[in-house]
Amino acid sequence: MHTPRLPAFESADTVNRVVALLVRFPELHSVRSNPADATLTLSFAVRERLDRSKTRLLAERVGDHVRAFLDLRGDEPSKIALACDRDAAVSFVHVTRDASSFAREELELLVALFVDQFGDRLVRDGAALPADDDAIGRDELVEVALDALRDPTQRQRLVGFREEQRVLVYFVHARKRAKARARS
Repeated sequence: MHTPRLPAFESADTVNRVVALLVRFPELHSVRSNPADATLTLSFAVRERLDRSKTRLLAERVGDHVRAFLDLRGDEPSKIALACDRDAAVSFVHVTRDASSFAREELELLVALFVDQFGDRLVRDGAALPADDDAIGRDELVEVALDALRDPTQRQRLVGFREEQRVLVYFVHARKRAKARARS
């Protein structure tokens, strides 16, 4: 069986851009794009078990800040959601947004919000970033990465995450769902 190869833009360029995005924002644990519903999910790792009450308050705070930011731009989100996966000592907070209205400034706002909220409890990549003074170049890299994640021609979901001071990126292949057999 012949499997068609992905176009180059949907593999190498996009992977490099997502790597650049995760390197630029060491506070991000992972980035996921889901072309099926045109959303992006940004995940943050917090060294604390967030209970339901803290998660609800955080969701309200994130929602209020994002809505206020978008209101200033004359825009409103079609999707904003916050979910939390809890472990014994770490919580993974996932912020899901519609890709079309998501921008670099909002990403910077979210990162600042999580840094302010959790301080040293927010897990950051410990790898040293190369020192450079090209803030405009870094901003352009982020814009290009976000454009690649929002690209409506991208067919596959993409996941970029950190593991042991490395950034890993992969495409998730959609599988056909098998029909459930009828039960008698």
